[in-house]
Amino acid sequence: MQKLIIIGVLMCAATATAQSWMGDYYRLRMQKESPQWTIHGLWPEWTSSGFCRNVTWNEAAITPILPQLTKDWPSDMGSDTTFWKHEWEKHGSCADHMDEFTYFNTTLSLYTQSHSLCPHAGSSTQCNICFARHTFKRCECTENGIGDCPKN
Repeated sequence: MQKLIIIGVLMCAATATAQSWMGDYYRLRMQKESPQWTIHGLWPEWTSSGFCRNVTWNEAAITPILPQLTKDWPSDMGSDTTFWKHEWEKHGSCADHMDEFTYFNTTLSLYTQSHSLCPHAGSSTQCNICFARHTFKRCECTENGIGDCPKN
C-alpha cells in the first residue's frame, strides 16, 4: 500500500512538471538566418505533442502566399515544402479552427508585426514571441515558463 501511494505521488509530480510550461497561447518561434530572423513555426502551447487532428497537406492552398512563405519561412534543412507540410501536420493541426491557408497566413502576419522585437545584435539564434490563444494579443513567455500568458 505504501509503495502504491509513493508511486502515485511521483506520477502526479511528474505530470505537473511536464505540463507546467503549457499555457493557453501560441508561441511564434523564429530563428536567426543571417542577416534576418525567419519563422521556425507557430506552435500551440496547450498541447505538448502536436498532431491534434487528422489534416491533409494541400500545397495549392498556400499558393497565394508562396512568395512570402519562401522569403520569411524557409527551411534550413531540406525542401521548404517538406518543412511546411511538417509544420501544418504537427502544429497547424492543433491551431483553433484554422484551415491550412489561415494557419500559414496568420503566422506570416504575426511575424510581420513582431519580428522587429527580436534582438538585432548578439549571439542569440532563437526568438520567441507569444500570443494569447483566442485574441492573439501579445503576451510574455520564456523558454522555461509562460510569463504572463494565459494558463490552461
